[in-house]
Amino acid sequence: MKKYLIFLICLTGVYGAMAQGESSNVQKYTPSVLLEKGKWELNSFYNLYTQTTIRDAEGDEINLGQRQTFLNAMYQLTYGISPSGKINVGIDVWATRALYDNDEGSPFKVLTFADGDFSRTAVTGIGPRIRYVPFNNISGFSIQSTFLFPVADDLEEPSFTGHDRYTWFTQFFYDMKLSSQWRLFLETDFLYRIDREGDRANFFRVPLSAFLSYFPRDQKTTIFAFGQYSPRYETLSNEVDEQFGLNSWFTQLGVGAKYQLTTKLGLELSYANFIASRQDGGGYALNLGFRYIY
Repeated sequence: MKKYLIFLICLTGVYGAMAQGESSNVQKYTPSVLLEKGKWELNSFYNLYTQTTIRDAEGDEINLGQRQTFLNAMYQLTYGISPSGKINVGIDVWATRALYDNDEGSPFKVLTFADGDFSRTAVTGIGPRIRYVPFNNISGFSIQSTFLFPVADDLEEPSFTGHDRYTWFTQFFYDMKLSSQWRLFLETDFLYRIDREGDRANFFRVPLSAFLSYFPRDQKTTIFAFGQYSPRYETLSNEVDEQFGLNSWFTQLGVGAKYQLTTKLGLELSYANFIASRQDGGGYALNLGFRYIY
């Protein structure tokens, strides 16, 4: 139910054209590639996740009797500090607009900032980020680690807006070139949520993701399909004792595309459906992002 795949609401004026024969950032800066020293990146990546049902421990759908919609935004500023392009540093700002409304209502109502049964907008986290290449002899492999501090109060009460926790988010990226036009991208994450009040159990997710990308010969476009399995582990209590184990999981599948609008500005669009889960959400996500490198 509490997912962060991100959706941007932003209209950006785009001017200029890509220089003839110049390599596209869509192809050059794949997910595992870092910025060279002195380069900056501004990344706005936003997601609209909506659901009217969740799934129980057996995978059966449970009707919520309402539509829950989360408009999540992530803003990233990244800078290359290493002459060899091996280390990047940055800062993240995450924000969410939550709307609980009639189950017949449109998920896009969240864009109007209208009221429902419950609505709230909050900055959910701010924190530093580092990205680096740990091994010179393994091409296409990098690691990124972010630590987010919660900003707003009571993010999980009276209804869930965001995680009211410190978040340590470490991502392992591996990019494999299959041919001149096909590329496979793999990602493994460790997402650790630490309760800031100390009265709720900490938990972590281990999302496993795969993206298959196709690069048409125009060099400006990428078309991709992706899948993700995301289990959640925490300490579980019963009448006898407490044990650490799998509490819930979800699987999502999606498709998307990236396009290089100018030499510096890129656009990304994607759709994902949460096709299966246990004690987790059963909705879908619409994603839109902008990436500016200079």
